Amino acid sequence: MKNTNTKNDVSAKDKPLPAWFMAIMPVYICVVLVPFIFLPAGDWAWFEGWAFMVTLVANLTISFIYINKKNPRVLRNRMKLKKEGLTSATARPAGSDRFIMPVMSVCFFSAFILPGFDHRLGWTSMPLVVEMVGLAVMNVGALVMNIAILQNSFASKILDINEGQMLVDTGLYAVVRHPLYAGAVLMILGTPVALGSWWALIPAVLAALSLVVRIKFEEEMLLKGMGGYSDYQSRVRYKLIPGIF
Repeated sequence: MKNTNTKNDVSAKDKPLPAWFMAIMPVYICVVLVPFIFLPAGDWAWFEGWAFMVTLVANLTISFIYINKKNPRVLRNRMKLKKEGLTSATARPAGSDRFIMPVMSVCFFSAFILPGFDHRLGWTSMPLVVEMVGLAVMNVGALVMNIAILQNSFASKILDINEGQMLVDTGLYAVVRHPLYAGAVLMILGTPVALGSWWALIPAVLAALSLVVRIKFEEEMLLKGMGGYSDYQSRVRYKLIPGIF
């Protein structure tokens, strides 16, 4: 009976999420982002805002539909809010989420909000070609994030070690140890540029730095709670940027 339950559990986790759930995803993204982008701008015809929204929503929707087909388990893991696999040794570094996540969230959403005020009040100006480069960087970052998610079934949003979690050292994880964060940094830094705001780069940089700090605690947790992680660090030397960091 125990083996049967385990098999059923595995099958349930690997079953794609329902079509209706995937269908409402672009609506959900728009509902979350539109107030942060267009309300501060006070301009529903803002070109940069729409270019950002349309490309990001298309990027994420297509990526998540593909991930749901190929690796739905990771989507379920990323929806988890409760830490379940920590031990006394790994609880302390994982507890860093209590102060890192609020800082990261405030900085991240500030990078979305400030460009709207910048557009409305005319604080700064940016050449269109630079904005398009930022838009490309933002979308490349989102794509790198989603490839990393696709390749790692245990890519959770929270610092945790799941039961049965295995070390992933192939694909992007053979290039850098934290490809999901590498993509997130590109996305965060590309966002204010895509939206034409130099000032919004300040919270964007702070959000990126908070991710770098989070890596320190995440690696401490993995060293204490996941077998083979020390060897993985020796084989894959760089955390975010090949040949640099």
